[in-house]
Amino acid sequence: MTSTGEVYLSLFGDNFEPDNVSQHIGLVATASRKKGARNPDIPLPRVSSWAFSTGKIEDDVISVYEMSEHLVEKLAPYALKIAQAREIFNLTCVLQVVLWIDQDDTKSMPAIGFERSVIDFLKVIGGTIDIDTYRN
Repeated sequence: MTSTGEVYLSLFGDNFEPDNVSQHIGLVATASRKKGARNPDIPLPRVSSWAFSTGKIEDDVISVYEMSEHLVEKLAPYALKIAQAREIFNLTCVLQVVLWIDQDDTKSMPAIGFERSVIDFLKVIGGTIDIDTYRN
């Protein structure tokens, strides 16, 4: 079994249209949900959300440093528009790190940290970081 990781930017708020955020930023979300939208596979969302991810990584060694830097390289050209969207739509911006860690003691643990470019990007957009870890 290997570990899996995903790093994505999530914008969420009480009630907004995710397509309007995509339009404002100039970037299509890789995932979005509208508050109260019905889906048999997931509970009713309590907030609307817009997210952009570079996808899940499955490997023996997961590097949050590399994953977050790769994501920010893609998002950096949109930083000011993301910051504007945060203000206009009253959103919260969070860099989400989700790790499913292999419990095999012989395997490496994920490298968790953030390069200066990621921290600087979060400062520009008014974002925070949330890290969730799960056992595989």
